[in-house]
Order: sequence, then C-alpha cells, then structure tokens
Amino acid sequence: MAHFSGLVAAGLHPNPCDYADIVTTTTHKTLRGPRAGMILAKEKFGPAIDKTVFPGTQGGPLVHVIAAKAVSFLEALQPEFIEYQRRVIANAQALAAQMQAEGFRVVSGGTDTHLMLVDVFSQGVRGKDAEAALDLARITVNKNAIPFDQNPPLNPSGIRLGSPAATTRGFGEAEMREVGACIGQLLRDHGSAETIAAVRRRVSALTARFPLYDWKFEAARAF
Repeated sequence: MAHFSGLVAAGLHPNPCDYADIVTTTTHKTLRGPRAGMILAKEKFGPAIDKTVFPGTQGGPLVHVIAAKAVSFLEALQPEFIEYQRRVIANAQALAAQMQAEGFRVVSGGTDTHLMLVDVFSQGVRGKDAEAALDLARITVNKNAIPFDQNPPLNPSGIRLGSPAATTRGFGEAEMREVGACIGQLLRDHGSAETIAAVRRRVSALTARFPLYDWKFEAARAF
C-alpha cells in the first residue's frame, strides 16, 4: 500500500491489513515521512521476516531514519493528519475535474485518492513530451502508460499527477484548479517557447504565495 498508506492511517481508504497476512509500504508519499519502508504482518510471521531482513538483506540500520519514521507515525495519530488527508483527496479531485475541463481524459473518470492518470494522448500529446515541456515550466510530473496503451513505455500516452506535496505546501482546491489550468494551457501548445514562458510565470506567481520554509526567514525579517 505504498502510495495510499497515509489515507489508510487516516481511515479514508480501505485497509489491506484486514485481508492480507503481510503488507508492505513506503513511509513517504501520503504518509509524509522519510523515504523508507515498513512491513506489517501477523505476529506469527514476525520471526521469519525479521531473520530475512537482517542479516538476510539489510545492512546497518539508519537510526536517524528510524527516528524520522517514529515522528511521522506520531503525526499520523493526530486529528490534524486526518484533516490533511481529507484535503489531499479534495485537492486531487479538484485537479482531476480541472484536467477534464481542459479537455483531457482522466483514466477511471476521476479519483478517490491522491492520484490520477491523465490520458494526454487524447489531445495529441505523448507522455514524455508532456513531462519535458511541463518541467520547463516548473511543473513536475512523470510520464505513465495508460491501460491498453498504443504507445511504447518510454513515451507513453499518459502522465501521472498527485496532490500530497502541493497540499503540504498549503494549496487548496482553487490552487489545484489553477495548476490544472496551467497544465492544460501548456499541453495545448507544448512546442511553443512563448507558452512555456507564460505558464512558468503563472507557476511562479502561484508558488510565491506559498513559499517553502517561510518560517526560516521570519527572524531575518524581524531583524
């Protein structure tokens, strides 16, 4: 459940642990912890898993990463975490709706989670080209194959979009619709340097309203 573990922790997505004996997950993505992993299993499988992990495959444990996991698990227990995950879903749905309004097909017709798969080839663009053009405008996506894709994996028909990082930054549904509008504007004319520059200006204006690590500059401003 690597991608949606944070939604599970918040009680907003079905829990695979109710059905599976062993479940693996990352601890980043929606769980918003360090880049690492975790194995959840019924107690009877614990000794065999522990032996396989160490000394079987794992090197020296990274204690600072273990500490970071503990912090993220504590955060996931807070009521604010549930509200954050609600915003993650609402933001993803707003972005999906905007992509549809921009004329792109969202595979599955929308999203109930933090992710969506957008068929950009429905508008004549291929995934690798969309990824590269959006990167020039400072919008990070990744190319992704879609079901029954007629294009090759290295330049497929889709791109994958998600909402957790933007939600953490402070974006709401209005900002996610603006993101979708920026993507739509660029992909309709992705070969134009002028369009890329125009979208980059829109992105810069949007992100300037939600600066990263703004708290670090408070003391400097006060001085």
